[in-house]
Amino acid sequence: MLREDVLRAVEERLELMSGLRAKAHLTGDFRDEVIGAERRSEQEGALGGLMPLSNEGFWHVLEREEQYVLVLDRNSSVIRLAPSLLQLRDGRGNLIGEWLPPHRAEALKGKEHVHFLSDDFVLYRNVLPDSEPRVVLPEVEFPFLYGTESIANVTSASPSVLADEVIRRRLGKEGPGLLSHVVGFDIRADVLGPACRRHRS
Repeated sequence: MLREDVLRAVEERLELMSGLRAKAHLTGDFRDEVIGAERRSEQEGALGGLMPLSNEGFWHVLEREEQYVLVLDRNSSVIRLAPSLLQLRDGRGNLIGEWLPPHRAEALKGKEHVHFLSDDFVLYRNVLPDSEPRVVLPEVEFPFLYGTESIANVTSASPSVLADEVIRRRLGKEGPGLLSHVVGFDIRADVLGPACRRHRS
């Protein structure tokens, strides 16, 4: 099997996702521009610079061999199934607050240790931060590619606002109600032909 065959199989699986508006293989200068935007976001911080920002999920995606960017509408199953897309953590990594999808928010309503700042963002009263909190964009499971035999180590993440703007501009999807997502995976060495394996080594 060739690398191009693996990528074609992945793209066919992505096309089946609900809410998908656009997708692209993240390579070359597009990749460089997205990485640059993500670095600027972390340097500038969150909430107008009031709080440090760390996009842990994005950098985990970049550790994989291949990356795709997706543009999704807000009804996408990626958003509905994600346990959390944005978190508040202290210096020790303790979770002190997070954005919640509707099913998790509903399950936590009325709990004494949970304070809702909005319909979908909570602070946890039973966790006392021991240092300045920071905004963390975590790694997100991406079950939509599970079962694709030729790949492994699938993961995904939400990009920062600046990187999201780059992705949607590049893909011509700058309208309201849309957001982007990044997906990474490795290609299993045992599914590639000898020539591809030599190229990878």
